[in-house]
Amino acid sequence: MKSITSSLPLNQISPELGFFPQPNLWVNLRDRLSPYSFDQALLLCETEAGDWISWVPDFGQTVLGRDQFFGLD
Repeated sequence: MKSITSSLPLNQISPELGFFPQPNLWVNLRDRLSPYSFDQALLLCETEAGDWISWVPDFGQTVLGRDQFFGLD
């Protein structure tokens, strides 16, 4: 496994090389939040704890941990 060195705080480093979450970015969810919600979320803003306030179609606003989403391909 490769080691990544960065001056960014750990909550901004992604396991996927080259993906850095930022506001107004659509991301894929690892798991749907409900059986009827979309599998993507719009990142709105990052909290001090490193979580993201997000909007998921057919679910609404939610707080996502960094481990709950990844960048779009």
